[in-house]
Amino acid sequence: MSTKIYPTDDLLVSIIGEIGGDEAVRVAVALANQEETTDERIAGSTGMRLNAVRKVLYRLHENHLASYRRTRDNNTGWFVYFWKLNPEKISDLVRDRKRLALRKLRERLSYEKEHIFFHCGNEQCQRCTFDEAVELSFQCSSCKRPLQFYGNNGIIDVLEDKIRKLEIETNS
Repeated sequence: MSTKIYPTDDLLVSIIGEIGGDEAVRVAVALANQEETTDERIAGSTGMRLNAVRKVLYRLHENHLASYRRTRDNNTGWFVYFWKLNPEKISDLVRDRKRLALRKLRERLSYEKEHIFFHCGNEQCQRCTFDEAVELSFQCSSCKRPLQFYGNNGIIDVLEDKIRKLEIETNS
């Protein structure tokens, strides 16, 4: 049986909204309020165009938050898809996204530790690596001010802290 989505289901609504925006939330609410239904019924109940509903359903399916059962209509010979919401899969999706974030944070930490950075002091300008600074003759490519050593220990500390927290959350 499908779980109804209530306004207090913040995590589910947030993740579905991130996947497909407000339209995805509307489709998910329509799905959650019934055992299973067709894309045409969802379009009718939400007032959305059929192709928009299908696009959302496919995105939810790609993320394992919706599944379908296919049958053949005896009158037309066409396939009819009956969709249902899989809210129990949300924890798997959240875990996978946290693991992806953890991997990216580790890559960024490695990059920060492996490079020496330089910056001109102007907030609008970007910092650059030592190799880039050498190519620029230690002169900012944007504002032409001299480039000076830029300590990134604060960035490293923040990344390590975020990594520690995510490692605890994901048991990685």
